[in-house]
Amino acid sequence: MTELQFADIQGVRIAYEQKGRGKLPLLALHGFPRTHRTWLLLEPFLADYFHLIMPDRRGYGDSERVMDSSSYSLENMTSDAIGLMDYLGIDNFVVIGHDKGSPTARKIAFDYPDRVLAMVQIDSTPQELNDGSRDPSGRQWYFDFFRQRNVAEKITTAIPELFFGLFIDRNPHLPDSERQFYVDQFSKPGTPEAVVWDYRLMLEKDPEYWRELTESGRKIIAPTLVLWGNIGPSANAPVLEQWRQVADNVTGMPVEMAAHYVHEQQPEITAKHILNFMRDINLLK
Repeated sequence: MTELQFADIQGVRIAYEQKGRGKLPLLALHGFPRTHRTWLLLEPFLADYFHLIMPDRRGYGDSERVMDSSSYSLENMTSDAIGLMDYLGIDNFVVIGHDKGSPTARKIAFDYPDRVLAMVQIDSTPQELNDGSRDPSGRQWYFDFFRQRNVAEKITTAIPELFFGLFIDRNPHLPDSERQFYVDQFSKPGTPEAVVWDYRLMLEKDPEYWRELTESGRKIIAPTLVLWGNIGPSANAPVLEQWRQVADNVTGMPVEMAAHYVHEQQPEITAKHILNFMRDINLLK
């Protein structure tokens, strides 16, 4: 299972790749500025234990670009992921999310507690609980930029290589070939708009949803592992304290010599933490 595959989910063509020789399904949800390819660095260390399912978000990678600004909602991203698992006939699974994939993984765990066996969060904190301790350097200036209607779309489509290169280069250890791959991916027609709309909906629509959910007292019941970089944006944030406000069973730790792209910068150590966690909760022997 090594080739890119496609499925029609909610009328949208979703690209995905399957890897691994293991039996435990692992749904891996990438963020920005990445595609499913970001998980391939972990694959050699997880392949004996997991059946990895790695989709491209709608609008990213080889998935379809839907030219409708309302299409990139958290609800649609969640339905895409669950729809893919339904398409593959997989009822129960572990879900892992990084960056933009993190809130999608979290919503899946909230909405489908009978299907999610465990959740792994990579360098993420609950959006509505961000008290400013995460990324205090102001490197998330682009949040305000993406809110600027028409302006953000025009600039990102005019200079995609320059604009997206700013974010791709946040992992200085990314090989030149990988950097060029992502530059090419995010320069594809329709992708700049998809990214802008993806972030804009997250910033304008998601906070109220998460606040209401948190205030309801409802929590994630799936065992949850949280990993973050000790030199990344979450380094000084109360990561575990915040996750324990929204999930019942949380464990985690910082990963040494890693920033935001923990699984890319320290794939072997990340995989080791994931495998140990799965054994601790009896999903693996």
